[in-house]
Amino acid sequence: MKKFVSITCALIFFAVLIVFPDTAAASALDGLKLCASLIIPSLFPFFVATKLISELGLAQWLGKAFAPLSRRLFNVSGSGGTAFIIGVTAGYPMGAAYIASLCKNGDISKSEAERLLIFCNNSGPSFIIGAAGVGVFKSSVIGLFLYAVHILAAFLGGIMFAPNSVEKYAEPQTVRSSASFAAAFTGAVKSSVTACMSICGFIVAFSVLAGILEKAGAFAAAAKMLSAVFGMELLWSNALFCGILELGNGIGAMSGLSTSPINLALAAFILGWGGISVHFQTLSVIGGTDIKTARYIIGRFVIALMGSALALLGAAVLF
Repeated sequence: MKKFVSITCALIFFAVLIVFPDTAAASALDGLKLCASLIIPSLFPFFVATKLISELGLAQWLGKAFAPLSRRLFNVSGSGGTAFIIGVTAGYPMGAAYIASLCKNGDISKSEAERLLIFCNNSGPSFIIGAAGVGVFKSSVIGLFLYAVHILAAFLGGIMFAPNSVEKYAEPQTVRSSASFAAAFTGAVKSSVTACMSICGFIVAFSVLAGILEKAGAFAAAAKMLSAVFGMELLWSNALFCGILELGNGIGAMSGLSTSPINLALAAFILGWGGISVHFQTLSVIGGTDIKTARYIIGRFVIALMGSALALLGAAVLF
């Protein structure tokens, strides 16, 4: 049955590419422009840096420094604290990439990696403040507010998904033998190029999919149905559907909406969820590990709901 559904979806996608070739080409070009202007410049340096941290053995030193706080707050090893900081500063999917490196090198267990993935893979300040705050709501203050809500929701998610029983973590007493800087840097650049190309591939693919769905009227039809059933504003429901599929399109679809608490709650939900495109990017960077993603998907949805609730309450008080 699964194979039949997969084949059917593939055939439908192929058919719509034939029906809307111009839309597909234009959407692919938009995706490539996004990758060239924003994704590669912002992610590639972080990919190289996080890979160097892992390969040179710095992750163990940082893990020891963060161990007391990480254990107390999230009941994870010290490396988890480093992963959280990278996750809230570097943006999707850098938190996942760093967690995958830790798991591959044996610095954390599979179960810990699956928990960390839930709350350490987040949107970065440049996108939230720049694209959402200034770009959509024309306010850096709103951007800072959404970023603060985003971090707080991830932080609370880390506490919520911490194991009930106290786990014991044997922090390494000696630093693992590391590669030379030249070897580590060469490997970091090569793996970072591969990772960036994979992410850009998903961005272009989902840009094409979103463009075709919009051209075919699928987003508009779904938005009208949601608006009719729940009485939502049409632009609001359209942004929700776009955001479920792809983060950038979802936030971009909010242009024209006011800074009311309910609209900021929607933005917080889209940022917290990340979009199906980001989840596929996450799958690509954790490839080669045995990390399962079922908890991650559920956890991100819960964190998105928490972020939405925090934004609704916070905006009602502050704005």
